[in-house]
Amino acid sequence: MKRSSSLRWRLVPAVAAHLAAGLFAAAWLVPSRVEQAIRLRIEQEAVRRGLVVHVERIRVRPWPLVRLEGVRVEKPGSWKVVTDDVRVTLRPWGHGLVGRLRLAVDRLTVAGPAGLGFESVPAVWDVLRPGTGSLGAELHDPATGLVATWLPAAGGGQLDLRSTSFAAGRVFTLQRDSLPLLDPGTVTGVLHVSVAATTTAFDLSLEGRALRLAALSNDTIFSGEPVAFGVPTDVTADLAGSWRPAEEGLEVPHWRVRTGGASLSGSLSLADVRHDPRLDLALEVEHLDFAQVLDSSGLDEPASVAVLESAPPARTRDLGAASLSARATGRLADPSSFVVSQRLDFTPPRHPLPAVERLRGDFVHDVSLASGGRRAIIVSPSSPDFVPFGDVPPLFVRTLLLGEDSGFFGHRGIDLSELPSAILTNWSRGGVARGASTITQQLAKNLFLSREKRLGRKLQELSLALLLEATLTKERILEIYLNVIEWGPDLYGLRPAAWRYFGVEPRVLTPKQMAFLVALIPGPVKYQRSFADGSLSLGFRPLVDSLLAKLRSVDLITEDEYQAARNEELQIRTAGPEAAALPEPTAQ
Repeated sequence: MKRSSSLRWRLVPAVAAHLAAGLFAAAWLVPSRVEQAIRLRIEQEAVRRGLVVHVERIRVRPWPLVRLEGVRVEKPGSWKVVTDDVRVTLRPWGHGLVGRLRLAVDRLTVAGPAGLGFESVPAVWDVLRPGTGSLGAELHDPATGLVATWLPAAGGGQLDLRSTSFAAGRVFTLQRDSLPLLDPGTVTGVLHVSVAATTTAFDLSLEGRALRLAALSNDTIFSGEPVAFGVPTDVTADLAGSWRPAEEGLEVPHWRVRTGGASLSGSLSLADVRHDPRLDLALEVEHLDFAQVLDSSGLDEPASVAVLESAPPARTRDLGAASLSARATGRLADPSSFVVSQRLDFTPPRHPLPAVERLRGDFVHDVSLASGGRRAIIVSPSSPDFVPFGDVPPLFVRTLLLGEDSGFFGHRGIDLSELPSAILTNWSRGGVARGASTITQQLAKNLFLSREKRLGRKLQELSLALLLEATLTKERILEIYLNVIEWGPDLYGLRPAAWRYFGVEPRVLTPKQMAFLVALIPGPVKYQRSFADGSLSLGFRPLVDSLLAKLRSVDLITEDEYQAARNEELQIRTAGPEAAALPEPTAQ
């Protein structure tokens, strides 16, 4: 018996050696056939799923067993996954051959629409066979705590993705245009996805610890400077919904997100997604503390409105808080079809901010000139450039509101009616191409924010706009706006602009001259080439004509006045000493 047992144990290494030698020989003798079979299987599975797969090289060897080099998987017009290297090896434990596989995936990038995507560092995954017919994968390196399992069923199956104190920030980075958008921190939660013949249902619940948002700006994007992140914050998120392929409909009847300084919830419905998507979105912002949210977004309040260091210790940073209820419905292909309703409440800071309070009276606004210098704009009747609101022609005010903010007297600094159009335009162009700023937001930007375009600067605009509306009257906001905004290179204020372009005082501007000045506001510098010869270009003329048509449509001008304005040939003064000279104001 002892001899038999001893012989058996002596045979084990011999058999193992022969098996290893056989595998080694097979790998070298018939690798091409195995490689061709693997490539064929990959291509067949890709075609079945509507994917395009390219693998530069497939190698079968004793170690690693299989190696895929230069892998690219693409869903045309949607997303693309790229990695340089995937290695398949065996680990000494597991259930069956498949349950012993280990995948080492090199740095992987996923590119989605509008520049969105994510990137993962090189990672090692262990393939699992947790039960009969099921398949899974567990992250082994560089972090643990993430497990995915798939249980097939008739017509679909069940996918579970579980994370337990998973250091996601060490593995994944969400990006836009190759720059990080957030550091996900540590994540604990579960995602259930149930796939059936007619419906795919999903249910997500997670908690994120020490999540950090990136404060991206144009300077960061073009200079290659390191990305700055906001203060770490904790996040909880819950959502459940379903996707119905036959109806091309997505339903998320309820979602909720809580984070430092904000609590949000809502619902989402998308119909006919592939052909003519129709959106119904509801949003409830139960509480939004601007100071906390700006901190976590890496966007401190501008230094010009920050609480003074000499303030009493008990005075903590406070920019006020807001609550919002909004609903938007419309077609994604037609931003103008959106109908938006909103209800906004704002609680001002406990202590008024001196930088905002000073705007009630005379003040000096310092601007940085494109030429590199600086200019002090005196917003006071003592300045020869100043135009009191009472001296601004009412028709000019109405033209301004039609062109820039038709709901000005009805909102509290924020108007969401233009937001869907702005978001969809920006998304389609992959950048910040169009805004949805009210006049109050524009004034906040002019008074307190730099020219730097931050992706999150809207948060600053919103908080400042609400502060302005809570402190100043509508008429005072318009008065300051008309006296500080830019109307051309180093040209600020309505009176200097009226004299610079037409040699007249604001009170005698014609309707067409008013329309010209208002049409100039969105691009006072870039539009200069549109009238460099003293007359309107074919590209700029429709902007002016559109404003005149709006004035006529609401009966602010008569038909005779409209036709006279259409036929008027503007004589625009080009740059020169005579255009720059500003006379002393006369009695009105």
